[in-house]
Amino acid sequence: MTVGFTAQHGERGRLDATQPDLGCDWAWEGIHRARPRVDMTCPECAHPVHAKVSRHGLRFFAHDPGSPTCALAGESMEHHLLKLELATCIRAAGHHAELEVRGPDGDWRADVMASGPDGRTRMAWEAQLSPITAEEIGRRTARFAKNGVRVCWVATRLRPWVGAVPSVHVRPPAEDEARWLVTGGLVRFEVEDCDDRYGCPAGHGAWREAATDLRSFVRWVLDGRVVPHRLPVIYSGGYSFDVEGHVWAGAWTAPQYVDAAAAFAEKEHRARVRREESRARWLERKRRPEPQQAAAPRPGAVPRSG
Repeated sequence: MTVGFTAQHGERGRLDATQPDLGCDWAWEGIHRARPRVDMTCPECAHPVHAKVSRHGLRFFAHDPGSPTCALAGESMEHHLLKLELATCIRAAGHHAELEVRGPDGDWRADVMASGPDGRTRMAWEAQLSPITAEEIGRRTARFAKNGVRVCWVATRLRPWVGAVPSVHVRPPAEDEARWLVTGGLVRFEVEDCDDRYGCPAGHGAWREAATDLRSFVRWVLDGRVVPHRLPVIYSGGYSFDVEGHVWAGAWTAPQYVDAAAAFAEKEHRARVRREESRARWLERKRRPEPQQAAAPRPGAVPRSG
């Protein structure tokens, strides 16, 4: 059964099953099991749909029998639940959330589109649960950017592309938990003092994992309190943030941590320059020939007279 959270109505326009008033000041009872039946279609494939409620109380739209191949057909229930959670988080942050939004040229479809209170700033939140290559997700990210839309990819499995594009790894709530958790992709920068003041006077700086719930993370991103950041290369082919074998080429962090990392890198660079200059002076002294000294007279020797 192909399902989705949105439907198209001839007079009311777009209907959103995740909103109490369907997003158009219309009660759910007006379309669910209504007689006569309300004509609605899928915004993706235009096939007729009808309103349904799952045994867990989840409201959605299901395609009528005989539907054609639809892009929504490949979405699992886990995918739908994550989309619903993202929409809930966005609305809790005071922003507008619209599900299954197509781009102006039809070359992208956002799972959930967040719009700021001013209606101008937009950000797509993508629940990417099926396998995809880093190259393809990079192209999809670029298509969003072409229309001025930022994007955050949300994964429940650590795929190779996670971190290569703005993304996070999340975990659904356990039985005794109420919220989804961000378990990867959020970092902070820390500096620790070192006892070897000569060897590393700047101390030891490193990116560390940070954890929070998905609702807080979404709010921080939409408020600009955390931003995507490319992590610096520290050796050929590798990056400075590796967690249990997964390499993060980029992550989300607060702007103050970006500034702290830049300040530490500058301090470390100055210390390295001073060490190199000090060593160069030491080597120069080693290479410099010792000054010649006059031979001392032998004991008992009589100096020759002129």
